[in-house]
Amino acid sequence: MNLSELKEALHDVAASFFVGATVIWAEQAATLPKLPYLTLKIGSLQRTAFPITDQDGIRYYPCQTTAEWNLYTKGKQIQEDSEKEAIYINTATSDLMDFFNFLESEEITDRLSAAGITISLLPPIRDLTGLQNDSQYRYRAMAEATVSYAQEAGGLYGLGGVPDVPNASGGGSQELAEAETSSIEEIELAEELELEDREPEALEPETLEPEG
Repeated sequence: MNLSELKEALHDVAASFFVGATVIWAEQAATLPKLPYLTLKIGSLQRTAFPITDQDGIRYYPCQTTAEWNLYTKGKQIQEDSEKEAIYINTATSDLMDFFNFLESEEITDRLSAAGITISLLPPIRDLTGLQNDSQYRYRAMAEATVSYAQEAGGLYGLGGVPDVPNASGGGSQELAEAETSSIEEIELAEELELEDREPEALEPETLEPEG
């Protein structure tokens, strides 16, 4: 898994919960959707210096980043009167907490674990509600979580497990990505053939010297 795949997985799990809201990436939407909506942002990426290598020689670097969720909502309507403006109460913090209860459920933790992802809430969940205009609030809550996963870097050039080669910025090539398979298999096959072609050396009988 790489960072692009992680972001896709985080977006998918958020969208699977907020089925009645829009899930977007922060600072990427020119026009904000109607309330309610959730923004998702990924922080700096940290990677350990030393990888974990499996029996096939594939390297896995433990990585960690911070995900930030911001929920914007009208809240819950508590009064509906045709002669007056509807009244809403702030449910942003509670609604975002429901999302983390969902993330920590047995089904979702198993699903994320199968993908090699762990998510840990960094409390508190903050209420960042502010005035949208002179008379109306836009309720908002924000939460951060630590997200961990393993970056695969197999092969001769560390491109094993990379989903897109070359990447969006033009890095890598199919030749580099496929080099590890062909090169290693050819070397192993050559060594096996060399061993098979060798004839066993004749054993010379031991010469026993007469005693004393």
